[in-house]
Amino acid sequence: MWSKRALAGAALATLLSCPASAQIEDSWLEQVDPWGISYLGEDEPALRTRMWRGASGEDLLALMQDARTKGLSPAEQILMRRLVLSGGRAPEGEEGNALLAERARIAFELGEAAAAAGQFAELKTPPPGVDAPAMAADLNLVLGNEATACEALNTPNPESDYWPRLRAVCAALAGNTSGAELAMEIAQAQGVEDSWLSSAIFAMSGVAPTPPKAKFDSGIGFVMSNRAFLEVTPDAVPADRADIAAAMARRKLTPPDVRVKAAQIAAEAGLIDREEFRIAYNSALAADGFNPRTLLSEAMFAAADGTSSDADTAEAIAAALIEAEENPAHFAATASLLRAGMAKLPLGPDTEDKAFLFARANIAAGEMDEALRWVTPPEPEPEPVPEPAAQEMASLEAIGPAPEDGVASVPANLLIPDGITIETGGTAQEAAPGDETSAGELSEDGDLLPEEDILPEPPTFEAAWIGALIILADAEASKDAIRAAAENLIAAAENEDKAEAAARIFALWTAAGTAPPSEARSYLSIHSPVDESSSAPGDAIAVWAAARSGTAAEVVLRTVSLTNGDASELGLADITLILAALEDIGAEDAARLMALEATGYWKEAP
Repeated sequence: MWSKRALAGAALATLLSCPASAQIEDSWLEQVDPWGISYLGEDEPALRTRMWRGASGEDLLALMQDARTKGLSPAEQILMRRLVLSGGRAPEGEEGNALLAERARIAFELGEAAAAAGQFAELKTPPPGVDAPAMAADLNLVLGNEATACEALNTPNPESDYWPRLRAVCAALAGNTSGAELAMEIAQAQGVEDSWLSSAIFAMSGVAPTPPKAKFDSGIGFVMSNRAFLEVTPDAVPADRADIAAAMARRKLTPPDVRVKAAQIAAEAGLIDREEFRIAYNSALAADGFNPRTLLSEAMFAAADGTSSDADTAEAIAAALIEAEENPAHFAATASLLRAGMAKLPLGPDTEDKAFLFARANIAAGEMDEALRWVTPPEPEPEPVPEPAAQEMASLEAIGPAPEDGVASVPANLLIPDGITIETGGTAQEAAPGDETSAGELSEDGDLLPEEDILPEPPTFEAAWIGALIILADAEASKDAIRAAAENLIAAAENEDKAEAAARIFALWTAAGTAPPSEARSYLSIHSPVDESSSAPGDAIAVWAAARSGTAAEVVLRTVSLTNGDASELGLADITLILAALEDIGAEDAARLMALEATGYWKEAP
């Protein structure tokens, strides 16, 4: 008679010797050229295939090792994502393997789990201390590719603590909890200690008296926490694993307060779109007992609550936006979520003090018409023309026709005191001396002169600045719209600071491919700020020189190093050269977005 433990061991051995497709799901076909694989969508722009050529491998490796992957602005996210997801020709030199490992590391830190898993799987000679197959397997667990992860157990792998633990996890995922318990006993005998995983496996089998709390610090933690239905708290959301946060935000069974926290992290990292962000928050708002714990949650709650006044809703939205002004990614993610709430609010006494903030937020959310609405005063309603009352009309009819030839009609029985003369004659248009109530002035011929047109109030600087930002964001802006925006901004810039801000926008128009009109060019020449560059002049020139050589990878890496999360801190000469370089490598969309960020629009106005 076979014992239960022996049967579990046999089942475990059978499980791990079977093809992964028979265990859980099919895996995607293994690729052969790690540099040539593109992980971008079909319609997504890519960098050119020779993006790695034209620079020495040693120089590229140094740049990649220093590359920033956290705190990126939306424009920087586009560039770094395109760097590691575009397919291309392998770089020249002996540093190819090291560069490929850095490419995989950057993809991992950006939260691009699918690309990182594929790239780690293709590393033939990983750097010392890096278990690339384990990284790939763990990322596949996050992606839901459990079969692909477990299939890795059938290939020779480096000796590490990961593989015994994965063996137990794969048994548990296949429903063989006894086999999973046995695998953990074997792992412990080999010196692998993981009390949390042991407890999670026992929780799956229903024999754990006190199940552990969920944790999401790895793919193993993510999949076991979900399968064992462990208790999840907001503290479990990993701030440094945006890929896991994105998976948590998409999972309907994630508790509401946890889901919104995960969605915030994923949205700022650019890993979920604004519709997914909205769905995560709406599911939380609809949940029983949801308690808003952040300013953003309070703003969403106020916007969705039909009983909140316009003043209260505007106050809550403004508080969340002001909190998000710390960096452009946070501001853009928050604005995209609150755009519907802002659209419901009227421009009036309860909201006018927040109009400029809401206009900037709508630019961040890509809602240009709404941005204009918030800085465009509503036209006053025309005053109704009073109609003569019926009684007045009857009185006029009783008086009878006007006397002819200017002769005054005087009743016969009217007694006129001595010394008083009644003057007759004259034109109907004559007014009594000192009478200032006439409808208009008369010409020499006695004709009524036309009234002069009342000129509209010139736009405020804030309104003109928003109009100029909209031109900067719109690659298809018409010449008439560009000219009008330039004229308004010039007219509204009444002091030196505003004049310099206007000149900077005109320069950024030029760098982004929008030609300023003649008067704006002259204004730029006169009012350009004294350039206080944030870098050595050669740094920005090196970016431009890399573009001239066609080395797009170097352009991206040097650019992100210089912009450092806030392109508005760069001097005008630096940012102009950088934007020109981005245009040269075919990243026009990222260049225009970076030009917008270089105005500092997401912070307070100039």
